[in-house]
Amino acid sequence: MVTGFISYEVDNDNQFKNALNKAIKSVGDLRFPMGEISRDIFKNTKKNFILKGDGKYPPLSPKYKAFKQKKRPTAPILVFDGDLRDSVTGTGNQDTIRNIGKQSLVQGTKVPYAKFVQEGTEFMPARKFLFIDDAQIIRLKRILQDYVTAKLEVVGNVV
Repeated sequence: MVTGFISYEVDNDNQFKNALNKAIKSVGDLRFPMGEISRDIFKNTKKNFILKGDGKYPPLSPKYKAFKQKKRPTAPILVFDGDLRDSVTGTGNQDTIRNIGKQSLVQGTKVPYAKFVQEGTEFMPARKFLFIDDAQIIRLKRILQDYVTAKLEVVGNVV
């Protein structure tokens, strides 16, 4: 079975891209802070799966709203069986994608319908569950900066 692939590149934020490049040049191996960043992404993504109402999203189509009310009336909008939520919030199931490299992090899901939720369909408007907001960018930069500073202090090259 071939599944869709959704990618969000953090490098569309120039400040974070610059911090990442500086960290790579300074210390090279970023597996530790990438692990911290991964945990932050899991934690932040959990918030997207607890919404019971529309929030900032467009309203559900009448057809999907009726379907959801009939099948899972008390579940949050993005949760039907929990597979998507569990795969992107750190529960760690067979659909979780998490690869931490020396200078990279790839994180996401293999759940086949993830693309339809993220991008929307005529049946259900887009409900982006994978994204990095402005507050998170600040936290991710801080994780990198703190790691580089600590690493350089250990070797005597205080920035």
